[in-house]
Amino acid sequence: MSFVTRLRSSGVLRPLSAASRTQLRCYSCTIPRQSQDNSAVPKDTTPLDSRWFSNLQARIEKLRSPKYPAECVSQAEKLYQHTTTDWIELLGGREGFLTDKSWRALDHYPLLWGDMVSHVNNVMYNKYVETARVRFVKHHAEDATTEEERRQWNDLPTPRSLGLILRRITTEFKLPLTFPDHITVLYRLSERPRYDSTSLLMEGWILSDQHRRLAAKCIDDTAIYDYTTSKRSVLKPFMVEKFQETYDRQMESQIKCDKDARDVIAAVEGLERQFQ
Repeated sequence: MSFVTRLRSSGVLRPLSAASRTQLRCYSCTIPRQSQDNSAVPKDTTPLDSRWFSNLQARIEKLRSPKYPAECVSQAEKLYQHTTTDWIELLGGREGFLTDKSWRALDHYPLLWGDMVSHVNNVMYNKYVETARVRFVKHHAEDATTEEERRQWNDLPTPRSLGLILRRITTEFKLPLTFPDHITVLYRLSERPRYDSTSLLMEGWILSDQHRRLAAKCIDDTAIYDYTTSKRSVLKPFMVEKFQETYDRQMESQIKCDKDARDVIAAVEGLERQFQ
């Protein structure tokens, strides 16, 4: 039985208060183009501001103070360990990113002193996400059913045949990155591709390991282009189907991580009600 389940059975963990639900809504972010398939997403799922997690950890840290009873400190310590160990899942997974290490474009990547002016140069943020985009696409080649399909997946980020051209990128800077720090970069499809799609809407997140916060998010609109005919094109059917599988996995992971995040919030609220 998990610690969240134990908290629920003991009465400490209760449904989110109306105030907390309002707080979650006010932290919502705007995405330029909405996904065409939201059926798998819970209706009350709303994006969280990057400071939400920092504020939650501050509340947990307060509950670990020696001034509270041992029972409270013990439960808060378990919540702290959970949020410290699984912070990427709680932050990124709830937004639809696949957070398994195999899906992380950059995992605990060390920042370089030379990347900075007073903080990491803004150009570097887009380069991190550019790397994420390439690795995200090439990840789909790993379990290709034939060598020809594998070759076409690996060619997709190149100008050899069917490829991708970045049409537009919007970068929202949330936190100045400074040396020393490590970053983790996640990447996802923002909408479910169709067989007639001539572009892909995708999003990358750059997370600071030191601050456990979102440092920047990049939303990019990428055109599908056939370099052999010099014309806009569509993906091969097997690519569309594979991307659709990935998108569906994102939605499943989002539901799971959203529930986990809400359970942690409810557990903290329960401890605050009981011991404050």
